[in-house]
Amino acid sequence: MSSLTVLGLGNVLMSDEGVGVRLMEAVRDAHDWPADVEFIDGGAGGLNLLGVIERAERLLVFDAAEMHLAPGEHRVVTPDQLTDDAPVHRLSMHDVSFTETLRLCGQFLSRPDDVTILAIQPKTVDFGRELSPELTAAMPRLADAACELVSARRVH
Repeated sequence: MSSLTVLGLGNVLMSDEGVGVRLMEAVRDAHDWPADVEFIDGGAGGLNLLGVIERAERLLVFDAAEMHLAPGEHRVVTPDQLTDDAPVHRLSMHDVSFTETLRLCGQFLSRPDDVTILAIQPKTVDFGRELSPELTAAMPRLADAACELVSARRVH
């Protein structure tokens, strides 16, 4: 079991919506991390993450979030600070938000007590594989902040 699971969330086909996955990749590739740090591409999330969450000793999540900030700004939050703005009428079980998946995992399985989320303000959520110029410019700063979080979170 990894002492820290780093989970990048987002759809990389929807421009800035994929920033969590892109950031996870940048952090993973930035250092020779110890074996007790596991990096996972969680894609667009959903219930397929239940097993990942249940196995995690500590969980650090990178994800895009609408916070009404300047594009590329970020906040470190806990799950309790998140609001779930997911649509009430889901088209499929793939539409389950990360917040809802985390709640369900805690209700029916188990989830780590230590969950931290690095939320990044997107600019553009539209079809496209590239991040917006604003998020591309912010990536070095975001990667530095994320690397610091990984280093701090893996310390017991």
